[in-house]
Amino acid sequence: MINLENISYSYPFQSTKALTNINLQIKKGEAILVTGRSGCGKSTLGRLINGLIPTYFAGSLSGDMHIAGIDRKRHSFHDLTGLVGSLFQDPEQQFLSTTVDDELRTALEWRGYSSRQIDSALNPIIEQLGLQNKLGSSLFTLSEGEKQKVALASILALKPQILMLDEPTANLDIDSTRELLSILTSLKQEGMTIVIFDHRLYWLRALIDKFYLMDDGTISESGSFSDLEQLRTKFGLRSTQQAHLSVPQLTIGQMTQPGGLYFDALSFGYSGQPPLFNNFSGGLPQGKVIAICGQNGRGKTTLARLSMGLEKPISGNISLHGAIQSAKNRLQRGSLVLQNTELQLYMRSVTEELQSAVSEPDKKININATLEQFRMAGLQDRHPQSLSGGQRQRLVIACALQKKPEVLILDEPTSGLDGHNMEMIGQHVRAEAERGAAVALITHDHELINNCCDYVWTLQEEV
Repeated sequence: MINLENISYSYPFQSTKALTNINLQIKKGEAILVTGRSGCGKSTLGRLINGLIPTYFAGSLSGDMHIAGIDRKRHSFHDLTGLVGSLFQDPEQQFLSTTVDDELRTALEWRGYSSRQIDSALNPIIEQLGLQNKLGSSLFTLSEGEKQKVALASILALKPQILMLDEPTANLDIDSTRELLSILTSLKQEGMTIVIFDHRLYWLRALIDKFYLMDDGTISESGSFSDLEQLRTKFGLRSTQQAHLSVPQLTIGQMTQPGGLYFDALSFGYSGQPPLFNNFSGGLPQGKVIAICGQNGRGKTTLARLSMGLEKPISGNISLHGAIQSAKNRLQRGSLVLQNTELQLYMRSVTEELQSAVSEPDKKININATLEQFRMAGLQDRHPQSLSGGQRQRLVIACALQKKPEVLILDEPTSGLDGHNMEMIGQHVRAEAERGAAVALITHDHELINNCCDYVWTLQEEV
């Protein structure tokens, strides 16, 4: 189904090869995992398989490649679009519409399907993914996990022969991850070839037939899932076992301590949608790392946006260290890292990005030391948008820490991060809490929570 022979590739204006002598054979109906350190070449390999290289990403490409019997040298990118469906790490990158209904129907309409055929193709997938209650929604009001489900539904409706997924569980809660695993298992049984690029390993144990481990643009190891455990330390991999929470729940008494961020009788809802918060109270204590958990769509990201003044509550107050603060003051005194890292990077180089994060013009940043701390040495001159997903994630977190915030909120901070970098980020957020900041991690990642959090704050269905 997928056959790559002696493939090498370099991005434009880069002297170092992103892929070197890649040989890969994947059979029809197999489920394959591609993993490895952040920046090892996984995303580049995915772009090669789905045709974005060299059609969208130019550069230097050599070797032979056949996808579902198609010789890529003799067929166009258009020929691949009906064969390979790709779920990107950031689903917003593949949206073409503004509402859930339109997004699900667009590709089928372009292919000439009648309204009746579209309904027939979409209805079982909508039910399977639990999207019935989101059909009238704007895509901009969905959580990242819900956006991911919409993107997956639109792909499955086209019935591709090969399904590629890039970090598919990065923004999913535990229940949604189980649902995704069930869906992929059914698709595999139906004969679909599945290629998953992921750092999170535990959920794939019963699905994958084989893994390929990449290192510095090459395939370094391959084997069965059970072989991954012995490679964890050497290659900085995540755990192959599902982590069970060992962190206590945050209590009301801890929320109402004088220091930190506090929400008092907060109410908020998006236009045309049921309220997410109704007379809601709670908070983030100073000097602690709090994991904010809850099912997809419960309002975790919205709460973070309210904290920093990016959304305005209908009613209620938000205080910092016991004093009510304006949205402007909260934003000046806090740092927020959202899930869409590319939307938070706007300078021409990594160095300029770090320098722009400091508001005081006379404050100097030791760029080299910061890059070393965040395992990005040698990338100071790279354009931020050319970095891998994990590298961009580390960069935006590094920028957030430059201002020494009183409140630090990171939304799904381990998206795109391998095991070593997850532990490194955990050390940094612990240091921020010890410095006196109120720190919150919006996450479904139990491994991260056990690694660095003091308490878990679970947003219930009715808040």
